[in-house]
Amino acid sequence: MIIGIDIDGCMTNDDSFKREQTGKYLYEHSLPVMDEPYGFERKASFLNRKEYTEFFEEYIYEYWENVKPLLYVSEVMKNLHEQGHTLIICTGRHYTQYDTPEGERARKFTIDWLEENGIIYDRIVFTTFPKIEAIRGYNLDLFIEDAPGTIESVSKEMPVLIFDTPYNRGFEVPNATRVFSWYDILRYVRNHSN
Repeated sequence: MIIGIDIDGCMTNDDSFKREQTGKYLYEHSLPVMDEPYGFERKASFLNRKEYTEFFEEYIYEYWENVKPLLYVSEVMKNLHEQGHTLIICTGRHYTQYDTPEGERARKFTIDWLEENGIIYDRIVFTTFPKIEAIRGYNLDLFIEDAPGTIESVSKEMPVLIFDTPYNRGFEVPNATRVFSWYDILRYVRNHSN
């Protein structure tokens, strides 16, 4: 199989990390509290555009450098690779798709993080949104994603594993299966490989 895999929300618990960072930022800047803490990126309406940009620039590199991978990510990725599956990381991390100094820095942070955490892959694709447009040419057999909007568009063209998170619970679409761990992913791939 050729498997596309998102990073944030699938390999990491980014929602928890960003929620903590947001709480700290709001406190330090005497801003209102979060009204809906889960799904930070799509529910950041408690910040205006200027505040969001300042928050993002202050904390995003700390997140990229320090967020820990979920348990068994590297173990399962290695197992899948050894079984002969092609692993393509497809991430829409901020800045990575731009040919700018910020883009170069973001791509380096991402690649260094993967290497430091022993995450094996065959290729990395820094995507734009909608993500389906960037990944369509890779002939993926399966995609692993957490973001509802991406799940919805990708599932129209290929099977998707919905990596369970607080902000995507209750979200279901045809051609998508919910998984709760990296070993759930391994089991699914084993059961659906030719």
